[in-house]
Amino acid sequence: MPLELTAADAARYRLRSQRLAPRATETSVGELLTSVCGVQAQEKPAAALGVRARSESLTESDLERALYKERSVVRTWCMRGTFHLVAAADLPLYLSLFGETFAARGPEPKRLEAMGLDERDIDRALDAIRDALREDGPLTREELATRLREDGIDADPESQAPYFLVRRAALLGILCEVGLKEGTIAYDLLSEWVSVADPPDRQDALVELARRYLRAFQPASMNDFAAWSGLYMRDVRHAWGLVADETTEVLVERQPAEMLTDDVDAYESVAESDATDPLRLLPGYDSFLLGYEKERRPVPREYEKQVWPGAGVIRPTVVADGEVVGTWRLDRTRATPAVVVDPFDSVDPELDAPLRDEIEDVGRFLDTEIDLRVSD
Repeated sequence: MPLELTAADAARYRLRSQRLAPRATETSVGELLTSVCGVQAQEKPAAALGVRARSESLTESDLERALYKERSVVRTWCMRGTFHLVAAADLPLYLSLFGETFAARGPEPKRLEAMGLDERDIDRALDAIRDALREDGPLTREELATRLREDGIDADPESQAPYFLVRRAALLGILCEVGLKEGTIAYDLLSEWVSVADPPDRQDALVELARRYLRAFQPASMNDFAAWSGLYMRDVRHAWGLVADETTEVLVERQPAEMLTDDVDAYESVAESDATDPLRLLPGYDSFLLGYEKERRPVPREYEKQVWPGAGVIRPTVVADGEVVGTWRLDRTRATPAVVVDPFDSVDPELDAPLRDEIEDVGRFLDTEIDLRVSD
């Protein structure tokens, strides 16, 4: 008989998998990101707070140092073709699977074609970007657009063409983001910024990705893996099948999911404990929400619109016992920044102390004092 889990048990397991309860100790930013398969980062401040939620000791300064001094972490496009913070050591794995897939997938090729750039033009543009960075990198997107036009490639800096071309170049492992140049994000050759190993064999990469995903998100299903990765279903099925002999089926509210067999015993002890999981302030676009298909996300159906209001926005969330119980925002308009909490229902008095502990930790991470305000 498969191990049967309640929704609360599964939530507790997933908090553990995502290093949210307990949080990581004595770890580097790169090691943390490897263990949770990166954090989504189209909004870099949100990604930083995702690191905060998973570590007891790391700070915003540690993240900046890892990104731009140690170069052990890179912000680039990978899972689902979206921006993530990932360990530089993991780039060969991620780019080998997500690079070509998302370079050619989605609406961007058609949009570039509508802007007058066919695949031959795009190849020329990528060569020109590589040459420009080799000669004068790092360069901003506007500077790259200027160089492209000098080379006879019509990439209007007022259009989205330069963004699409930079994204394509990043997915193909040509460039990466390397910080600010005169206040603007700049890029350089990936090979100049970090040492990148040869990509793994594709089958080995699929096995490793599925294994890492389970370790970071278990218990989870194949459809969860598909939702998180964005890979084609043929690749998802193949990867899931390749790790089948390493997994054990469990039932979450009678719905099948998988866990790595080696981890089941350790996780069962978590479920058997009477401990209540701590409250967490998660940033917008957090992996704890995006690592699963919609039906498994820990948001009560009646409050989904408050978390996903539309236009691709995913608000920061307050999570208690593995379930989203409200949203929050960081208000920096006053002399002392404040966390403004908008609970779905009235705030449970038992959550007051954990909430204040979390806010204090946000202040620790950002190295500033933080106040608390609760919306009526």
